[in-house]
Amino acid sequence: MIDLHTHTMYSDGTDTAEELLKNAEKKNLNIISITDHNNTDVYDELEKMDIKKFYSGKIIPGVELNTKVLGIPIEILGYGIDYKVLNKLAKNTYISAEERNRIEVQRLYNKCINLGMKLDGDCIERHPTNVFASKYIYSEIVKHEENKKFLDEQTWGGDTISFYRKYMSNPECMLYVEMDDFVPDFETAANIIRKSGGLVFLPHIYEYKDNSEKVLDYIMNNYQFDGIECFYTTFTEAQTNKLIQICEKNNYYKSGGSDYHGKAKPNVDIGVGFGNLKVQDEIINDWKEKAL
Repeated sequence: MIDLHTHTMYSDGTDTAEELLKNAEKKNLNIISITDHNNTDVYDELEKMDIKKFYSGKIIPGVELNTKVLGIPIEILGYGIDYKVLNKLAKNTYISAEERNRIEVQRLYNKCINLGMKLDGDCIERHPTNVFASKYIYSEIVKHEENKKFLDEQTWGGDTISFYRKYMSNPECMLYVEMDDFVPDFETAANIIRKSGGLVFLPHIYEYKDNSEKVLDYIMNNYQFDGIECFYTTFTEAQTNKLIQICEKNNYYKSGGSDYHGKAKPNVDIGVGFGNLKVQDEIINDWKEKAL
């Protein structure tokens, strides 16, 4: 089994590098990739470690970069990168996570107020900048019952991911937060990966909810990329099969991963996701030698 989509405390995960490696070893994973957001700092630490003390498998150097398509914030994965080159390029392109959170909280707060929502007057001042804007402002919105009319039942019921995908990152929604000034377009982000010698993959396409098909079609018709994450813990069998067919028809590579974040996503375990994931080694046989 393999898991090519994991995160550590160097971005929005909670595991240290050592903890993630130990967890991968417990799951008998043969190949992993650590794909922190917009940086590869974890690989500087791994370079100094005796990795075989904690993990006996192989590691494909990876990263996950924020970008946007049709105004919709999405992500791309890079595999087989020169992590030192990528880190320099990424840090010249992306603002810090804390700064992004601060900007997005202010913009989302303004949108909420303009829409007529009730929020506490000290909402902005209380924001811990290490907490995502979607998670923080959502928690402030649901404190006030009168805001219930602004959200659908699923989202009001505690689904912060739904709040981000359906509202905050949906250009057709009144709560959409513009990100053009700090999130690069697809080609800019993809070129960071290419200049680092890596392969460009599209992760968790169906996590973009109602925009999924539109985003996938637009990327396929307008950009060059190498592969698609066909195996992901929230995908249905039909969705996985459709992505496999797209890859085979268009000669794209296939990958898969859990999107493991440690305690930040307590129900998603490395290698198995919600317990329904089992990504076989052979799906990457046609490209792994380019990335290891």
